Amino acid sequence: MEIIIALLVLLSISLIVGELLQRIGLPSVAGQLIAGLALGPIALNVVTPTPSLTNFSDVALFFIIFMIGVEVTTEVLTKHVRQAFAFTTTSFLIPASLMAIAAIFAFGLPVTQGVIVATAVGVPSISIISVMLYRYRLLKSEPGHIVLASVVITDIIAFGALAAVSGGAFDTTLMLFAVILVFIAVLLLADRGLRSHSKRLKRFFDSLVKREHGEDLAFGGVLVLGLVISSFLQLIGITFVLGAFFAGTLLSEYVLGKAFYLRLIRTLRRINNSFFIPLFFSIAALSVVLPGSQTLLLLLALLAVSIGVGGILNAAIGKRFLPAMKSRHVISLFGGRGAVGVIIGSIALLEGLINSDLYSAIVLGTLAMAVGMPLLMVNRLK
Repeated sequence: MEIIIALLVLLSISLIVGELLQRIGLPSVAGQLIAGLALGPIALNVVTPTPSLTNFSDVALFFIIFMIGVEVTTEVLTKHVRQAFAFTTTSFLIPASLMAIAAIFAFGLPVTQGVIVATAVGVPSISIISVMLYRYRLLKSEPGHIVLASVVITDIIAFGALAAVSGGAFDTTLMLFAVILVFIAVLLLADRGLRSHSKRLKRFFDSLVKREHGEDLAFGGVLVLGLVISSFLQLIGITFVLGAFFAGTLLSEYVLGKAFYLRLIRTLRRINNSFFIPLFFSIAALSVVLPGSQTLLLLLALLAVSIGVGGILNAAIGKRFLPAMKSRHVISLFGGRGAVGVIIGSIALLEGLINSDLYSAIVLGTLAMAVGMPLLMVNRLK
């Protein structure tokens, strides 16, 4: 099937199914994954994975992650570090470590595959959780900031883990982690420098967008920044996803000015929500196959650890740092799965780090959590 026709079919069906699920209180990402499963080789076999679709998916991924970075300010990351890291530990680090141990020692997976599968299945997704926080008017509250900061920190660690295990050798892994830490420090310093010159930068962008085609140049410029940083990380052996995210975090309202920043956000949201996001997830689901019985047992074990251990720990720490929120709501929020897990699985599959059986388990596990946790918990919020 020609790529334009394939995109037409995938976009049309994924938008419809995503909207239907959203109307009943479920994440649209789940509907987009279901659309890809239904249209792909595992079901109707209307659309099959091709190199062209894979390349398009990479472009879509850049825009999705770049948008997430633009919407996350550095204050969200730094203001509630202690509370956020506590939830990162309970929602991800401890459960994912136990999941990796189970995958490696109980199911016999190689270390790289065990870490990747545990990370992808166990990582809370900023896209799903942000929507949940927005839907229940928690995004601008202090509890919402703590949850969001924790998920951002978690996602950074998850992508760092993927980059580390992709390197293979222990020395390479340490070097990659060191590079990531240095890169984060440099970006924080750059962010500080940009903020110190915020008045001058705002005047520059204000004058630029008032010129003919000036807004087009400004928008192109921020995309070039994102591509430059993404390319740098890709060239030194780290996934470009981290570069897109961090580049976005530099582009705050303090730097761009309120008017252009809001236009940038609106533009990125529209193009992502209506085009790149539904296509990325429906394309991702095309590669899913029916996992073998052993892989299904592995998936059930990982989900049990993620929900059971993570849920208990999150409820306990939530009583200390989020006393106004009910335990089931805390469990539900940190149980949100979606974009990040599928992205990690897609990158690992593309680089040959996991096979299609394990990738399918990641997508199915993400889908189960994306549908189940909001359905069981969040719809009870008043």
